[in-house]
Amino acid sequence: SRLRPHPSTLTLPHVEDCALFGLDSKSAAMGGGGKEAPGKGGPPTPAKGQGKGLSYKEKQALEQQQLEEALSAPEGFSGKQPLDEQEARVLEQGATDEEPGPYAGNNFLPTRGYFVCKRCAQCLYLAQSKFVHCVIWSSFDQGCVDAVGVNLESDGRVETVCSKCQGHLGHIFEQSDGKRTKQRHCINDSAIQYLMFDPPSGVVEAGELEMPKPATSEADA
Repeated sequence: SRLRPHPSTLTLPHVEDCALFGLDSKSAAMGGGGKEAPGKGGPPTPAKGQGKGLSYKEKQALEQQQLEEALSAPEGFSGKQPLDEQEARVLEQGATDEEPGPYAGNNFLPTRGYFVCKRCAQCLYLAQSKFVHCVIWSSFDQGCVDAVGVNLESDGRVETVCSKCQGHLGHIFEQSDGKRTKQRHCINDSAIQYLMFDPPSGVVEAGELEMPKPATSEADA
């Protein structure tokens, strides 16, 4: 029969060699399996359902919630004073944003909340009225009842203003690609503020607004 070496003559593998194969020196000497009997130590078996990553839909929902929280003003927002330079140019002087704002295009399509006038905090648009049309400005298919006023400008465009403080918001266009109406409110992000909370009690949407008509004669002017 073959002679077995005396235990004292066995040479244990070096720690570096064990690490190379994912073993410790003890398990290597025991045969290299590295597995200990149940109940003898080692990492615990995860409970059922634990350690499972979020699904794609769950990740999207979480990211949307975090974005809404990041862009929302605090509950009870009553308007911003003083306005910064660009906000004042838009709301008070009728200027236009030339760069995309935080809500513009498809940057932000909230699932809750509403948008208010940044100067006086009047509720202007509910979250569901926002849709994607252009890159620089936010698009809404309708405002709230008695919240958005319209004025005919000398170039034929129809201006939208906050009915409470008369701040300039943007312009309204008649077209067929709105979500629920055939109107698009093209609004400067500098003029509005998002709030992620429930809208004020009694606020409802207005549907399509009656557009002012250009004068056709001196008698109509």
